[in-house]
Amino acid sequence: MDTKKEISDKEIVEQIITTGDKELFNILYDRYVDKVYHKCLLLTKDKEISKDLTHDILIKVFLNISKLTKITNFSLWVHSITYNHCIDYLRIKKKFKHEDYDEGRFENISEEDIEREQQELKEVQLAELEVVFQQLKEDERLILLMRYQDGLPVKAIAKALNVGESAVKMRLKRSRDHLAELLKKYRNT
Repeated sequence: MDTKKEISDKEIVEQIITTGDKELFNILYDRYVDKVYHKCLLLTKDKEISKDLTHDILIKVFLNISKLTKITNFSLWVHSITYNHCIDYLRIKKKFKHEDYDEGRFENISEEDIEREQQELKEVQLAELEVVFQQLKEDERLILLMRYQDGLPVKAIAKALNVGESAVKMRLKRSRDHLAELLKKYRNT
C-alpha cells in the first residue's frame, strides 16, 4: 500500500508547496476528480461539458495551489473553485445564447407557448440571480451554495467552515439579506 495515499490533503499540499513535487498532485487528482465531476454535472446537466469543466477546474487548482497561504480546508477550497468556475461558465453560456422571436407567433398563443414563456421568464430570473450572485463576496456565495444548492445542514456547514452553528446561521442570514439587496438594486437599474 502506498503511504502517500494515506496522508491528509493538508500534508500533500504542504509538500507540494515546499518541495515542488508535482507528482503529489496525482493523489489529490484521484481524490477529487469524481467529486468535481459530479458537482459540475449537477450544475450543468451535461456530461461532456462537465468533463471539460472538471479538467479546467483541476488545472486551475494545480496552478493556484502554490498560492495557498493558509491550508485549513483544501476540500472546501476545491469546492469553492468548482462552484465559481461552473457559475462563470453558465453565466457566459447564457450571455451568448440567443433566440430570434417572430412577432407573428404571439397571435395564437397555446398552452404550450404559455408554459414555454413561463420557463423563459424563470430562466431570465435565474440569469439575473446568477449575475447578482457573482457580486457577493466569495464566502457569502460559498455558504449560500453549501446550504441551498447542496442542501447541507447547518451542523455540516459549521464543521466544514470550522465555526459554530450560530455563526453559520448569522452568515446565512446576512448573505441572504445582501443577495436580496443586490437583486433589488439590479432590478431597479
